[in-house]
Amino acid sequence: MRRAAFLLLTTALASSAAALTDQATAEAQARALLARLSVDEKIGQVTMAHFFRFTEGGRSAPIAANAAQTFGALKPGSLLNGGGDTPQPNTPRGWADFLAGLDTLGRANLPQGIPAVFGTDAVHGVNNVPAATLFPHNIGLGAAFNPALTREVEQATARDLRALNTAWTFAPVADVGRDPRWGRYYETFGEAPWLVADQVAAAVTGLQGEGVAATLKHFTGYGLPSLGLDRGNAEISARALHETFLPSFQAGIRAGALSVMANSGSVNGVPVHASKSLLTDVLRGELGFNGLLVSDWNDIDRLVGTFRSQPDLVRAAAASVNAGIDVYMVPNTVEAYQAALKEAVTSGLVSTARLDEAALRLLTFKARLGLLDGPLTGSGVLEDHRTLAKKAAAATLTLLDNPRGTLPLKTGRVLVTGPAMDSPAIQLGGWSVNWQGVGKGNVREVPRVTTLAPALKATAPAGVTVSALPEGKRPQLLAAAKGADVVVVALGEPPAAEWEANNPSLTLPAEQLTLLRDLVGTGKPVVAVLMAGRPIVLPADVQVELAGLVMAYLPGTEGGAALADALYGRTGFPGRLPFSWPETAVQAGLTADRPPEGAGQAPQPLYPLGYGLDYTTSAAREVTATPGPGGVTLSAALTNSGSRSGTVTFVVRAVLPASGALQAVARPVAVLQADLKAGETRRVTVTVPNERLQSWIGDAFGTVRPELLPGTYTLIAGDGRADFTLP
Repeated sequence: MRRAAFLLLTTALASSAAALTDQATAEAQARALLARLSVDEKIGQVTMAHFFRFTEGGRSAPIAANAAQTFGALKPGSLLNGGGDTPQPNTPRGWADFLAGLDTLGRANLPQGIPAVFGTDAVHGVNNVPAATLFPHNIGLGAAFNPALTREVEQATARDLRALNTAWTFAPVADVGRDPRWGRYYETFGEAPWLVADQVAAAVTGLQGEGVAATLKHFTGYGLPSLGLDRGNAEISARALHETFLPSFQAGIRAGALSVMANSGSVNGVPVHASKSLLTDVLRGELGFNGLLVSDWNDIDRLVGTFRSQPDLVRAAAASVNAGIDVYMVPNTVEAYQAALKEAVTSGLVSTARLDEAALRLLTFKARLGLLDGPLTGSGVLEDHRTLAKKAAAATLTLLDNPRGTLPLKTGRVLVTGPAMDSPAIQLGGWSVNWQGVGKGNVREVPRVTTLAPALKATAPAGVTVSALPEGKRPQLLAAAKGADVVVVALGEPPAAEWEANNPSLTLPAEQLTLLRDLVGTGKPVVAVLMAGRPIVLPADVQVELAGLVMAYLPGTEGGAALADALYGRTGFPGRLPFSWPETAVQAGLTADRPPEGAGQAPQPLYPLGYGLDYTTSAAREVTATPGPGGVTLSAALTNSGSRSGTVTFVVRAVLPASGALQAVARPVAVLQADLKAGETRRVTVTVPNERLQSWIGDAFGTVRPELLPGTYTLIAGDGRADFTLP
């Protein structure tokens, strides 16, 4: 009886968390509420306040005694917790109780009892809470080429968010990463539009299937900032906009994403937060988005102070709201913005109809999440996702070089060293407890993480002995290295986010390169493990001497355990690069879909998109392509030709007919993948949608249109290829 009751209860909870109210019902609820709101109350609805406005001293502290009055004065429709701004105690229970308390106060003191919706950045798990499991960052998930895995990760994240009383996350990043120098490159799923599109759709499905609103960010062009600098201007042609930057957002919208966040930067010299062309004509007109459009942090103010495109906040508010922004994410200037928007409405710069439209969208958003139906009841108990985190990390790991067969480590004395060998901060990267990473800002808690050195020690097979020494003790370290059979050096980028994570030279800190040179100089085999959010350019004379090079990306809570299994050969290296790895920093921005130009001498990356080695070998043969009404069905016989099981992955590339404009030599469009036993062959089929084979036709400064051109097409997978003709 008890077990039956428990099953009924858990089933009910699961179904209630997963059920989003349908659009028509939600909008009817919203319209009824909108009719009862004054202009001031509507302005409150479209304003987001930081939750520190409701805490003692405006910091991580208990709810303030005057929080009820603050709700009444600001009338905010939504509340934000920024990256690392936490309640006290910063525990799952502390979060759930804190947000439930704010929810109760809001319902009692906000107009018509309409609760505020809480939004947060949960970009690789519930990353503000030290007790939470953190998954690999998106760039690693892109390397897995497995949307089903991404969906599973986001489902787990959503369940944890709901337990903490949060129903809105500013994720997934739908930007296509086109410049690895950019500080947010690791938040993307990679460089290829089709890859990002598939991952984004999976992320949206996972989050919203568990009752948490997804936010596609940052619309659009954010992933191509000038000079690789965060929030830089992007110069994008109409053709590039449609071929490269819109498909991932289109995929997220088709998956049902409830919200979109605007790009903090500018496109073609126009700040996106004031671009009606992008935010209304393209996002809502072309892509058909009908949900909530939210600004990024303080970005309407930036139109005045940073971009200097508007003379004052009144005109900045009018420009943004008229461009399409529904909700302004403001951490500190709620009163100033509300006064500015009120003046804009009163003076006619913003119509009452536009204000009503924005407020209606937020009210509908809340209704879809079920927030109008009753108070928050999150359990305050997080699930243990460490098994899933290890599975996800293992799927990302990419072996770039193993020239001497040093890996797997089977016998002998192994020395492990390097700044990333036992560093939760480096292993987790940015947006981990604090937005700048572990140990940064006002949050000092260190999460429980399985790092590399302890994992190598704890799980060493018979015949392997492991010792670990920090890199700071250089004489002792080099003496130990000379006595070892293999040296594993764990290197990585210091954790950071946004502009602080820009890396113009694509290098590691100088002291890490010195360490690597010193270890290579011992003459012993050195295996380098990189924990980084982008391709790293190592000195060529050093890299050529390495006995092994592993790209671990930013692998999350269980990254060390997954790496130990792979280095010892208990598992393999299924990950494949989701980007092109440049040979030098001069090649930053080199992508697999770059067309031939100039003298026809196309630059070649050090490692191409989709590259990766494993402990086994594979082949794609007997490739066939069959056109159909919605796309082309590609089939290939994938073979694991090695002596052990592994994941076989081949990126599919398409050669398109001449279109009048530059075409990629071969455009990446899909992936073929299978887990195969040694010697096994399996036929795998994938459908490449027609829109991935379209060309955007038009002159340099004219309009462009998509067209599936007549002519001969070629699909390439590994060494196999198939031609087909469209009439």
